[in-house]
Amino acid sequence: MHRHCLLLLLAVLVLLAEPLPVAAQEARVVRVGVFPLPGFNHIGEGTVSGYNMDYLEQVALSAGWILTPVVLDNWTDALRALDQGRIDLLGPALHTPDREKRYLFCRYPSGTAFTALVTLRDKTALTYEDFAAFENLRIGTAQSPFWQQNFAAYARRKAFTPPPLLIFNDMADARIAMRAGKVDAILGNAFNLLDDEKLLAKYDPAPFYYITTRQNQGLMAELNQAVAQLKLERPNLENRLARTYLARSYQTPLNREELDCIATMPPLRVGYNPDRKPLSWRDPATGEARGILPDIVRLAGRRSGLRFTFVPLTDKKKELEEYFAADAMDLAAGLMYQNPLGQLTTQRLSAPLLRSSLHLYVRRGKALTPDKKFTLALLEGWRGGGRYVRAAFPKAEIRQYPTAEDCLDAVVYGKADALLYTSLEVTCLLTKPRYKDITFLTEYQDHEDDRLALSPAMPPLLLSILNKTLADLDEREKSQIISDNVSSIVAPLSLADMLYEHRAALLLTVELVLFLTAFAAYAMYLRRRSRRAAQESERRLTTLAANINGGVLSLLADPPLHIAQANMGFWRLLGYDARPKEDALTAWLHAEDADKLRAAMHNKAATLSLELRLHHSDQTWLPVLLRGTPAHEDDGPFPVFHCVVVDITEQKNMQEELEQEKERYRILVEQSQDIIFDVDTEKRQFQCSPNFFAKFGREATPLFNGGGRPRNGQVVHPEDRPALLELRRRVYAGEHTVFSVVRIPTAEGRYIWCRIQVTRISKEGAPLRMIGKIVDIDEEVRRRAELERRSQRDSLTDLYNKTAFREQVRACMPARPEGDRTDALMFLDLDNFKELNDTLGHVVGDMALVDTAEALRRTFRTVDVMGRFGGDEFCIFLQGITREVLQARAEAVLAALRLSYTREGQKVDITASIGVYLFTGDESSYEEALQRADAALYYAKEAGKNRYTFFDDVADFENLTSGFHAFFPDTPAESAPTPAQEAPAAAPPLQKTAPRRRAPVEPAAAPSDAAPAAAPGPDDAKAPAAPEEPAARPTPPAEQEP
Repeated sequence: MHRHCLLLLLAVLVLLAEPLPVAAQEARVVRVGVFPLPGFNHIGEGTVSGYNMDYLEQVALSAGWILTPVVLDNWTDALRALDQGRIDLLGPALHTPDREKRYLFCRYPSGTAFTALVTLRDKTALTYEDFAAFENLRIGTAQSPFWQQNFAAYARRKAFTPPPLLIFNDMADARIAMRAGKVDAILGNAFNLLDDEKLLAKYDPAPFYYITTRQNQGLMAELNQAVAQLKLERPNLENRLARTYLARSYQTPLNREELDCIATMPPLRVGYNPDRKPLSWRDPATGEARGILPDIVRLAGRRSGLRFTFVPLTDKKKELEEYFAADAMDLAAGLMYQNPLGQLTTQRLSAPLLRSSLHLYVRRGKALTPDKKFTLALLEGWRGGGRYVRAAFPKAEIRQYPTAEDCLDAVVYGKADALLYTSLEVTCLLTKPRYKDITFLTEYQDHEDDRLALSPAMPPLLLSILNKTLADLDEREKSQIISDNVSSIVAPLSLADMLYEHRAALLLTVELVLFLTAFAAYAMYLRRRSRRAAQESERRLTTLAANINGGVLSLLADPPLHIAQANMGFWRLLGYDARPKEDALTAWLHAEDADKLRAAMHNKAATLSLELRLHHSDQTWLPVLLRGTPAHEDDGPFPVFHCVVVDITEQKNMQEELEQEKERYRILVEQSQDIIFDVDTEKRQFQCSPNFFAKFGREATPLFNGGGRPRNGQVVHPEDRPALLELRRRVYAGEHTVFSVVRIPTAEGRYIWCRIQVTRISKEGAPLRMIGKIVDIDEEVRRRAELERRSQRDSLTDLYNKTAFREQVRACMPARPEGDRTDALMFLDLDNFKELNDTLGHVVGDMALVDTAEALRRTFRTVDVMGRFGGDEFCIFLQGITREVLQARAEAVLAALRLSYTREGQKVDITASIGVYLFTGDESSYEEALQRADAALYYAKEAGKNRYTFFDDVADFENLTSGFHAFFPDTPAESAPTPAQEAPAAAPPLQKTAPRRRAPVEPAAAPSDAAPAAAPGPDDAKAPAAPEEPAARPTPPAEQEP
């Protein structure tokens, strides 16, 4: 007994020790440190919002985290909490060498922060970038060497003497001192800007990161993966959050010169179109300018201090240049300018006041090809519209009309095929009933940028003032202006509109009155015929019973089921030409059906409806349907049922065929690799084949919610919801078969690319019924993405090929040097590579090229672009780098590429020669910069190899290597040569030998399938240069019929 108890106890302990799979799958709970920081962290009563939490919520969706905010007092308290393990994650953190030793930084930045000099808004004497005034300011900041060094470097760049900084414990203490009058301004980052403060200077944008302790390696790995995926799937997230929460960080205030210009500026006359509702129009009652554009200009005036008056441009044929030449106005509002079409204008243009969608409006169902000949309605006086049409639709025949409503009427009545206009102006008119069949072409869409054109007589400083003011306008105020003006022009329906809208109801009313009149007359006529109809009714009933596919009979509910009465149709149904002697139905009724019929007839009040089998005279069983009701007036011992018997042989055969067809359909669906689905919008039902579960590991998401409305969430990827809505719209619009490509989530959260085909099977006027199929095209999409990547890479080294490298550099041009930082090209050539190939063979040569590529990846940053031009030539493009750092990189490359290779007792040493070109910003093309880097490389080769040379150190290059310019005739000759920059190792002295002629570096034509992509590499430094662009999202196949 004791032994059995021990065994039982041991079994219980084993069960308790078994790990629970649910616990292993629990989501990670991440404690996030938050502290008061305007815009970034907003801490309310029990809630935390702002840039920080919105960004981390997107990260948590990808990483599967559960976020728990921990509220702290300030940044210092937050760092202390991170060190003590009270929180797991903290941001925003600027990168410093000291912090990198203490904490783990996310591999990718999560936004950009600016250094800002801030003062109180009521200090009107202090203005933006007034450097002379900065020298006398009392400036407070937090106790960090970073701010002092940062401000000193800024002062050197702007050529003013920085005043001594007053150091406080943190920015909160510095802000208290500023409000107490102890300091005039505080130095920190732009996150800290409050509503009663203003910017005096803004500089040095730097990326910020999320950090954790060095013990949280797993957490940081998940964060790196989630942020990388977020940058691929939502590349605009950081910009959108910054514009939402940190808008003031992106504002650029007016400086003293601009404020003085505003103070002396007289009222500016703004010309506007008086007939473009709701963009701009002239109020007939007051004569004032109204509309979206005038209101935005007035808002800009209130923000900047500029004064505006408005001048209507009534002459629609007069160009703006004529108005400016006549000094009739200073500015023109609403000028359309489309740079992509190559349109030129002689005016200086401001930033856009408004951007509105541009569509081609046609009658619903109208087939129109924009690149073919068609008739286009255009509004008179739309300045820039005619030039746009001639550039975008060269084959269109233009017909101008005075108003937008006249243009729409021309489309409705067939005088024009289409109308080109903005959605803001047309949408208001489409509410009218007669335009209900007008829609826009989904195949064509553009936008109109409405800008301010400046007269040549206006000072250049005015354009800067306008652009800064327009950039700082609150988007919510602009949206309110648009809403107010659109709602103000929506007029109530006129009598004509109401008659047009309710024409069907009016016609129905007239028809109803006529019907009632005719009905009354007809009722009187029927009354006179009622007696004759009653007499004829019995005869008709008898004839009808004789002609149905069956017969009628009266049946007693006694055990033999005697037939009281039956017509000849019943007996002919059984194959008899005359009534037989037997009068009991059981003589012809199947035994099993007889018991069933007696049980049904036992209830006198029941209505009979049974399928029975009757014995035919040809010895077969005939399936029939018997329907009957009891005769309540009969007082006999057994109740009597009056019945109708119908032959259902054909229906039985059809039912069997239908069951066989359904079984074949079920087998076909189960054996198909595609997923078949059926949608019934009337019943709000959605059915899907079992293949869905096999493909996605879950049941299909219902397309309708509990209220019967279509469901959008959790059906496809969030970015593919517009495609899903467009598919529904096209089906509801009447298209027979529609295709679309979307991503559908699996049970594990992964998305699979699928092509959806939907076919409308309901008849016109009937409730919508659709069937379709889902085809897995995930492998095709991902294979196409891999092919795109391979087209840009050198097959041997996996570096960018020559064409992809050129496109990467061109995308970053022109260079914009800032201080001692600029962009650079490093052209590299292996020394003795030909000897290596000739002596040890091409296999060893290829090995040397691969080793060279690996050495370059270890030496350069992930943001640096590295490419192989073919042979032993490599090129590296570096952004935002100083000359000193570049020298260190060149020396590191020389050291890394001192390689030796041995085979079969033979040894060959290789080194590298490097030419370096620092961009100055005046390069006319990528080819010019590449020629200069190649010239420096040529000089390094001639100087003895195994060294690097800067292009600006090469002098009198034309006399020393006259043969080189034969390959680059456009390369300017330099003056006398200077010694080349050498590697730390000893190099042979310069020998005056005949120059080696190198083939010129010429750009190659880009292949059609080439596309830029970022190469992976070591994250060796956190530089202020822009982060590496994430890889392009795989491009799905075109949404068309297969």
